[in-house]
Amino acid sequence: MLLKIRHALLEITSPPATKQSAVIINNEIIITSGSILYPHLPFDGDKAEENKGIVARLQQGQLVNVQEKQGRRIRSLNFVVTFDPQQQRPRQNVASGQGSRKTHILTRFTAHPLYLFCAAEVSRNLHHILLSADSGDDSSLIRSCFVVLGMRTPAREENFKRFLAHISDYLRHLQPVQTLDDVLVMCSPFGLENFYKTISLGKVSNVLGRSGSLFAISNALPLGCEGSAVFNNKLRLIGIVICTSFQRQQENVNLTLAANFGYLLRNFMDQLGMPTSTLQLTREPSNFAWERTIVVIESLGQQGTGTFIKVHNKQFILTCAHVVGQDIDKVNCRAADREFQSEVIWRNPDNDRPFDLALLTAPEDVPERCCVRLARTPATLGQTVFNAGFPYYVNFRFKHDFNPSIFQGRIIKCDTGAIMSDGSVQAGQSGGPMFDQNGCILGVCVSNIKMDDIIYPNINTAVPICDIRNTLQQFARTNDVKVLGNLVASQDVRRVWSLEMPTVRSKL
Repeated sequence: MLLKIRHALLEITSPPATKQSAVIINNEIIITSGSILYPHLPFDGDKAEENKGIVARLQQGQLVNVQEKQGRRIRSLNFVVTFDPQQQRPRQNVASGQGSRKTHILTRFTAHPLYLFCAAEVSRNLHHILLSADSGDDSSLIRSCFVVLGMRTPAREENFKRFLAHISDYLRHLQPVQTLDDVLVMCSPFGLENFYKTISLGKVSNVLGRSGSLFAISNALPLGCEGSAVFNNKLRLIGIVICTSFQRQQENVNLTLAANFGYLLRNFMDQLGMPTSTLQLTREPSNFAWERTIVVIESLGQQGTGTFIKVHNKQFILTCAHVVGQDIDKVNCRAADREFQSEVIWRNPDNDRPFDLALLTAPEDVPERCCVRLARTPATLGQTVFNAGFPYYVNFRFKHDFNPSIFQGRIIKCDTGAIMSDGSVQAGQSGGPMFDQNGCILGVCVSNIKMDDIIYPNINTAVPICDIRNTLQQFARTNDVKVLGNLVASQDVRRVWSLEMPTVRSKL
């Protein structure tokens, strides 16, 4: 069976009205993130007991069949789906000789809720990420649930299972998701018809969980994109967006997470008691083994990122001074294959002056393949870069939690002593590398931008390696720590990093 996977908008018209993106398969089955139900399942009011019963079933990993008594609360909600059922190919315009496409005519239909299920591994991984989210953001269970609806009045369960079995053949063509895979998200930002079928291109930034059930992507998506389809470079459906942002320490965190579609389908079929295919295509590992070149650093209860670098056949760890902290001689580090203590060789003693850098010792037996080389050429505007590190949700106390992220972006500004990119930098990535396309370290990520208490992770600043390369090479040759004092930048660089207003000549 050929699967036609399309984008749709799903709306609950029952107050409070909610609307978000969804996926529709063969104009028959609709699936979206449980986020759309969050305002409708409060634990107070006259529906509190019914809502608690639904959440309790989901917490226990039990399927909610909406057509049975247990699903009466969901069945009482009015669902409406909007999409373009007559997708047409471009037609040749005889008069102009150019291809043209007819305007999409969106059509609204009644949708019938069938099932509500929680994917256990997705729920566990998402809960782990949201552990440090603000207490008001307790929606991790609902975010990791999924609503399955039909376009027709619910028929016999056997018919639905037969259709689902055809969809399961799709699993045989899915490869495991890997970091830095190309992805395409089809969504409707803010849940508005005006933005119907908006396209966002990005890459996989992290794969979480033993089964790869959850993955982060570099696409910066607004609210309303929950439930959107994530496609790979062969336009096969590989995921469904479940989270775009949340609050942490009263600051917004923009982090787009998607649930693995193959895992979801298998989990759903298991809960229905249906057999599933275990065949999955294999893949060669990536040639860009960036994970082994970075370390997570813990100091004074805070954590950041560092990079193994090689300078004149000597190995060091390069990071930020604010990651290390003042008056600290040793820090705890964890790499892909080891834990160790590292001594602080030098840190910038002046918190008010760039560069925010520190240099640490590296274990003597670190393999050469784990060390990156310093970029030889300066950054250029528009250059593709990759910002890597350990966002705050990688908990240093978890012994087996070594799971760095990498976000693709481009250089958006080059200034004196600073380069800026639009690749995401989250809290915990300070000190991490900005790689170029050759895998060399182009910069050291220092900070993102905060204006009026709003964090902008996709506008961030890094120390250019070309500005500090000579100093690092001189130190590697001489072992003279005094040489590293040259890493304290000039007043001109200080003005750039402090965002001082540049000189503006007025001709008013």
